[in-house]
Amino acid sequence: MQGIEKIRKVKPKLAKNIEDRGGFLLETEIPDLERIDRLMLILVRCGNGRFLCPAQNVAWFIGIIEEHAKFKKKETGEEFAGEYVRDVSLPA
Repeated sequence: MQGIEKIRKVKPKLAKNIEDRGGFLLETEIPDLERIDRLMLILVRCGNGRFLCPAQNVAWFIGIIEEHAKFKKKETGEEFAGEYVRDVSLPA
């Protein structure tokens, strides 16, 4: 069963909101997805790539990316020296 179908069975309103945004997720929705299926794959797109990870790890990986960006900014003094998260969504 695909992610949106799992979500629809448990939280139909959440599924509709996600579908209305074309599968893109808000940060506040990640905990709900973890409760529905902690191993549901989520697509995280970054400045230079993308990766899939389980819902339970999304916040952790985003935290790593953001901390690395802060480190690079401090190290180089450049505003956009490090990696960044572009968006988070359900894979098609």
